[in-house]
Amino acid sequence: MNLSEWTKELITPSSSRTIIPKIRKRKRWSWCGYYEKTAKGVAWDTAREAIRLENKRSKSSERFAVDLGCGAGRDTLALLRHGWKVLAIDNQPTAIRCIRANVPAKYRQQLRTRVASFEGTRLPQCDLVNASYSLPFCSPERFGFLWRQIEKSIRPGGRFSGHFFGVNDEWAILSDMTFHSRKQVKFLLRHFKIESFREREWEGTTSSGRKKHWHVFSVVARRQA
Repeated sequence: MNLSEWTKELITPSSSRTIIPKIRKRKRWSWCGYYEKTAKGVAWDTAREAIRLENKRSKSSERFAVDLGCGAGRDTLALLRHGWKVLAIDNQPTAIRCIRANVPAKYRQQLRTRVASFEGTRLPQCDLVNASYSLPFCSPERFGFLWRQIEKSIRPGGRFSGHFFGVNDEWAILSDMTFHSRKQVKFLLRHFKIESFREREWEGTTSSGRKKHWHVFSVVARRQA
């Protein structure tokens, strides 16, 4: 295998699954129900860690984050409370309405929102791209474009925080979602200094209460010059 073939194999979402679990038939997804259940949740682990690390380095009021696939805004709200300016992006208008309704008046000047598919939108220069449980919902065909957008948007010294789904995840047989092996995730992060990297598999539930086998990589990484 030559270098170009090896690189393609690493960066392309895996089509071969080490485990092919039997997947339960999914019910029609209710975004409204999801936002109602998650709007009051605490920020995800990776977002909290990125905020903690940045607070150790700087208290600048000019820190700017992009929250990709922001959902009901649990991470967006945490960033606003810690003094960040935030562009919250989601392709569901309901999500953006939810965020705007829940943001206290004193933080509204720090917030910008955009209804857009993050697979195709152009990202501005920023100090943090946060993508909590959203990247796997990008189609495999568009993931390369999305990841290049993320890399280009993060300033040197800035961070990425978020999650990737592993190839053992129960949803891994779904062709419209993106899954990665550990090697592929590490390769995606080759231009970053990894500050936190955790791989977990567990039997859990979805936000709707359905049982599911999860395989998730949780990452915080700093963009190198």
